[in-house]
Amino acid sequence: MSKQDEKIDSNLNTLRDKVNQLETRFNTLREKLISKLNECSDCIESAKNICHQATEMTTVLENKLVNASNEEKECKDIKVKLATTSIKGMVILNVGGEKYTTSVETLTSEKDTFFTALFSKQWQIERDPDDKSIFIDRDGQLFNHILAYLRTNTVPINVIEDETLLTSLISEAEYFSLHSLMNILDPFSNGTLLHLDHKKKLNEFYGKNNQRWELIYKASRDGFDAKTFHSRCNNKGSTMTIIQSNNNYLFGGYT
Repeated sequence: MSKQDEKIDSNLNTLRDKVNQLETRFNTLREKLISKLNECSDCIESAKNICHQATEMTTVLENKLVNASNEEKECKDIKVKLATTSIKGMVILNVGGEKYTTSVETLTSEKDTFFTALFSKQWQIERDPDDKSIFIDRDGQLFNHILAYLRTNTVPINVIEDETLLTSLISEAEYFSLHSLMNILDPFSNGTLLHLDHKKKLNEFYGKNNQRWELIYKASRDGFDAKTFHSRCNNKGSTMTIIQSNNNYLFGGYT
């Protein structure tokens, strides 16, 4: 074999090696490309599933929104019915065995109470077959004070100063949802943090069981910033501060 032939063979071998290398690189790139295409296909499929789920969720939310709107309308209709008395004129109440004769107008002089609901179109009233009275299972003697308030919008001072009677009347006012009367009877009117036993204990600490307090600052109503607190509470004389923590613990101070 001549030198020229040897050189040609060498060049051919070199060329074959390069072709093999190119083929190997091509196969590697092809495998990577196929892998990426498969990943893209998976991503596209996932995106399709997400879009499908989003469409289903949108449909569910739209249905819930429609239901909520219908429920809101039903609630409004019920409130209208409760606010509309279907009975007028004289009425006899049998409260715990005590009979009272009054008028529906007197009993429903305040809105959104037990009585406006009782005489609305929403309730079916059962009457005594003999005297047509309506039975209410509450303390009949205490109801005398409730009816007196509905007739006059006032509470005698001797009632407010009678601690035992006052406590009982607060419970009755709460039952009948007479909010204006609760504000008069409750020494901590308009507050929402304290239960009745809390209020009694605080007045015991103060040294005057029938002490009345005026709500001058309420964070949920007036704002939580310190500036508002001081603008409403400074230079007001004796004040009591009640605070509720995130864990629903109550604490406070007196100045």
